[in-house]
Amino acid sequence: MTWNLMHLAKALKAAGGIPAYGNVRPAWSDGERFDYENPEYRS
Repeated sequence: MTWNLMHLAKALKAAGGIPAYGNVRPAWSDGERFDYENPEYRS
């Protein structure tokens, strides 16, 4: 488990951290859904 956590930390550091795409609260409040369909309208 320790090796996995160290590997994940290295990967996140190399990628510049966790991207904020899809996790921006003001955008969600404004109605942005980041290309995901509304599951209530699926057949």
